[in-house]
Amino acid sequence: MADTWLTDITHFLDENGEIITKPSQAKVMAEYFAAIIMMVSFPEPEYPPEYKVSCRRRPNKKTCQKEIVGWIEPESEDIYWICPKCQDRGRIRNWRGTMWDLSDGQQISH
Repeated sequence: MADTWLTDITHFLDENGEIITKPSQAKVMAEYFAAIIMMVSFPEPEYPPEYKVSCRRRPNKKTCQKEIVGWIEPESEDIYWICPKCQDRGRIRNWRGTMWDLSDGQQISH
């Protein structure tokens, strides 16, 4: 069964608003969530290939690598994301105003 990640991105940031470096596993997850924030908050409906995020799960010890799909839920402004293949999914809160927020405060619909 896939995981559901309930993430407050601020829990992965240091006092300067940058990704923590230790523990290393938290740093890796924070970088993954930051990439999802950039992808979903990109201001245009079509984002460039470098903003696409591939799934990190390894079902049956094989890398999934399917492209993550994400959106901003209008009421809460939380980011929701899911892998259409393995169903790994999550919600990211408190992402507005971080260095990965590309929306410039705009309402985004992908």
